[in-house]
Amino acid sequence: MTKLDSISICYELWKKENQNVLNPLTFRRYAHLMERHLLPYFENISIQNITEDDVEQFLSEKRKENMSPVTLNMLLMLFKRLLQIAGADIIKLGLEHKVRIHTDKKTVEVMEEQEQYFLEEILTVSEEPKYLGISLAFKMGLSIGEICALQWEDIDFEEGTVQIKNMVQRLQNKSENGKKTLLVKMPLSNSALRKIPVPKSVMQKLILNREVEGYVLKCKEGKIPDPRREQIRLEKFFQRQQMREYNFHTLRDTFAVRCLKAGMSIENLSYVLGHASVSITAERYKVFMEPRENQITILRKIMEGV
Repeated sequence: MTKLDSISICYELWKKENQNVLNPLTFRRYAHLMERHLLPYFENISIQNITEDDVEQFLSEKRKENMSPVTLNMLLMLFKRLLQIAGADIIKLGLEHKVRIHTDKKTVEVMEEQEQYFLEEILTVSEEPKYLGISLAFKMGLSIGEICALQWEDIDFEEGTVQIKNMVQRLQNKSENGKKTLLVKMPLSNSALRKIPVPKSVMQKLILNREVEGYVLKCKEGKIPDPRREQIRLEKFFQRQQMREYNFHTLRDTFAVRCLKAGMSIENLSYVLGHASVSITAERYKVFMEPRENQITILRKIMEGV
């Protein structure tokens, strides 16, 4: 084999290129995945001789091992990077469009548990103030508009709570000079007004970045934080970690599902999310609602007596 025809050599080159670029947790997880799955399977095959059938066989075996679609997707992404280092033809191997997992846009998209654990690890060790918005969405279920409108005066550091009362929207203003985007902060409806507890992990980050006044998300003095800028920042965050990309609404949905699985009632979840009614929350997350054993027992007793 030539120097760049061995997957092991390409892996070593990948490590040198990424060990000081990726988050240490990300780097270790990716290295573990490649060492456990990719290297053993392809170590005796010249990269230039790998065929699309080899890739399909690899995928088939991993599916038989009940590997989750997200982990499989992550492996394909890493495999693609190793092949690119060797200069292999990604399109010829059918990998160009296989690294994405397509979802039904009509359903609620939720991060896989492995991805959630991974994201939580990164946010826990990071002290980057620019990642505050990600923590507020992932750990508290706030919408990006609410996050951008959040000011330091809204946070009660002694009580450990936050008042959610405003949101930021991007509006298109038509003028003689064309369209101009305006950022407008507006009060929430009465049903969306709420005071919710701040998790300790998030409170620590808020304390670390605490200021006397102004917006929690840093921006130029007097400027309103831009939801679009935060979404771009989120995309770059996932790209930097070489993770599948999500938007803020998916982080909010993921939070909601985590709460339901932890036992939160749909009524309390509706309040935390600021929905106009419990029925809205129930309809959106109905597929994730599992009746508890005590609820079944109560229902059975009532129905037997009817």
